[in-house]
Amino acid sequence: MTLNADDKVRLLRELTRGADDVFAMRTEGVWRPVYAAMPDEYVKMHLAGACEIGSYPLMPGEKGLPDVWWVAADFDGKREGSDWKRDVKRATRWLLDTGACVFVNLSRSAKGAHVRVLFKEPVPAWMARRWMLSWLEEAGVACNNGEGDEWDPIPPSFDRLIPPQDTLNKGFNKNGKRLPGNLIGSPLNGKLARLNGGTLPLDPDRVAVGEFDPDGEHWKHAVTALESREWGFEQLREAMREMPDDVIVPPKPMQEYHLPVVTSDSASLDYVVRLCDFFKMMRSGGQTYHLRVALASQLHRFGEAGRLAFHEISSTDSRYDARETDRKWQDTSTMHPIRCETLVGWGFKCPHLSTKRCNGSGAPSYFADYTYAEIL
Repeated sequence: MTLNADDKVRLLRELTRGADDVFAMRTEGVWRPVYAAMPDEYVKMHLAGACEIGSYPLMPGEKGLPDVWWVAADFDGKREGSDWKRDVKRATRWLLDTGACVFVNLSRSAKGAHVRVLFKEPVPAWMARRWMLSWLEEAGVACNNGEGDEWDPIPPSFDRLIPPQDTLNKGFNKNGKRLPGNLIGSPLNGKLARLNGGTLPLDPDRVAVGEFDPDGEHWKHAVTALESREWGFEQLREAMREMPDDVIVPPKPMQEYHLPVVTSDSASLDYVVRLCDFFKMMRSGGQTYHLRVALASQLHRFGEAGRLAFHEISSTDSRYDARETDRKWQDTSTMHPIRCETLVGWGFKCPHLSTKRCNGSGAPSYFADYTYAEIL
């Protein structure tokens, strides 16, 4: 296609459209938020390969619930025995069959892919996420416990949905800036494309039949995806009508509050880490992104001792990286502890959920508040 530099900037902006007051830059191997509107010059540098940029999809919306222009599924080959090409092929084929607009690009390493559904207007993030996850589950590629089953023993390569949240945290970081949620790296990075084809868009129709080699028509695929967007709020709402009632109930917006740090030095932390099955499972390594975030959300209650425990437990995973772990710790600093019922949905098989063993604590870190109680 014949496109000038301004055309390419416009197309990349439209493909990755998200919050307009913050964008992401990758420096020294770490993604960091930049609280400003993204300059065109940065987009051009990304396309040339002089830098890497990303976007934060969650945009503040009505009634405290954010909107998105797209939702993406991240597939990678990090889990031993998984087959990301098989899963991306399945997911793409099923999503195309729904009539939604599908855009696929290879990951940074080209050893995985992002599968996006694009909308013609902003839609509630919680609706887009729940619709997308239901189809990934229908396609058999979104098993959250990271393990196969008796019908399909191959573990899934699905890592997470982006954004991974339905709501925006109302807290602020140490610089007084709003917390923007999670980011995704932008496609069409010149350096990675030249290196290994990383971040290049693919033809979703070819992906749906198992063909993953970039065909050199990446701008054509970008234009085709943007021009074929037909779904907005009404179409998404109609597509969700057949979903279970408990899935289509809107979440409650996050409330801003500060959970007190447990101050009884290391005794409570030692108690919960030794006796709570969630922490025992996390020590085994190889857990999903969602569960690693949930681990951090529990340990923040214990201050600096919790941070050290987060590193210690994370280091049992072969993917452990100290810098990345510190970044995840900072990103989760204002999260409240993820509750046990939610963790079960994310793959934690708690043997005590319906018993009296945990004395109604409700979340792993709250278990520390019941050190006086006998373990049944």
